[in-house]
Amino acid sequence: MKVCAITTWPPHRDGVALYSAELYTKIAELIDVKVIANVPEKLYAYRNHCEKEKIVARCWKRGSVTYPLRIFYWASKETPDIIHLQHGWLLYGNFIFSPLILISLFLLRLSRKPCVVTMHTVIRSGAHLYENPLSNLLARMIILFTSRFIVRFSNRVIVLNHSMKKVLQADYALQEGGKIIVIPHGVKNASKKSRMPDKCGKAHILSLGFIRENKGIESLIKAFEKFIEHYPNAELVIVGGRHAHDKKDHMENFKHLITPNLSKHVLFIDFIDEKSLDRLILTSDIIVLSSLERYYIETSGALARVAAYGKPVVCSQVPKFETELQNGKDCIMTTPGDSEELTQAFMLLAQNVQLGKDLGEKLEKKFKNRCWSAVAKQHLNVYRSILKT
Repeated sequence: MKVCAITTWPPHRDGVALYSAELYTKIAELIDVKVIANVPEKLYAYRNHCEKEKIVARCWKRGSVTYPLRIFYWASKETPDIIHLQHGWLLYGNFIFSPLILISLFLLRLSRKPCVVTMHTVIRSGAHLYENPLSNLLARMIILFTSRFIVRFSNRVIVLNHSMKKVLQADYALQEGGKIIVIPHGVKNASKKSRMPDKCGKAHILSLGFIRENKGIESLIKAFEKFIEHYPNAELVIVGGRHAHDKKDHMENFKHLITPNLSKHVLFIDFIDEKSLDRLILTSDIIVLSSLERYYIETSGALARVAAYGKPVVCSQVPKFETELQNGKDCIMTTPGDSEELTQAFMLLAQNVQLGKDLGEKLEKKFKNRCWSAVAKQHLNVYRSILKT
């Protein structure tokens, strides 16, 4: 069996690219895989992905008018048994170019190639995306059309959690039998190195993920400033950088929020290698995952990255975390943008070390069967079921 995957790919920095690199590298250990990927803006970054590049053909450029035809041409050239397309809003370009991926999907179906589409984000039908009512209505119409088109012209649609499936079925009236399948986001296995000992009187808080405008970093910094009044030796490390689809780098804006008093306690770190990130996760006492996104139903790649390490997580009460976690059972959830609640959560975990251990253990247990190799086998089962029919 040969699978042709259409997706963005590292060093392009977006969640789908990172997801795809993990997934298809594992699938390639089981069957023949060819990834039809985007041409990166910075060629020098190839060095860090030389091994994974063996299964990749770089042939289309994000935001180009011709990318749908190039994808179709290269995918047909590979003569695969199955075509697997990764879909994310703005993944293939801005709001003008991104919907053009539907042309590739339509052409591939005309060529009688079985197609699987993974939808990484499902947007609620009543989402308030723009202040301008006309722009908001137009966006919602495009989202509705695109979502229905994908389900109609795909052999199978994979979503990452059951909430995404429910929204597609309820909000978009997509009752397509067994077409929509849930396969969770893969989880990276924890480092085999021994866990670091607890540090008396010194709380290490780690935030990771893309540094975006809707991340809630302002509230995090404000909450931490209040926290160090009680724990003056505490440290906050914010790891991440600009998302590939953002025109503006928000890192500098957030750095300006750091007062002289905070500068000794807060450290901003750009994207780092996996081993360095492992060390930061292992030495952290609290992991905070913040977001302000209320309308997007999706899964957090940052959560999947840290779930297997047994660390207590404080996260925002938004769909990307509500679909995976339960407040008070395997995490502590706070109102998005509420710095007071964040401070209280930090205080609670700093004062009650056993609570943090219990939350971390339950989180680790919940995600233990979701390693990337298991997720790859689930995809293989989907491919086989299509070929059988």
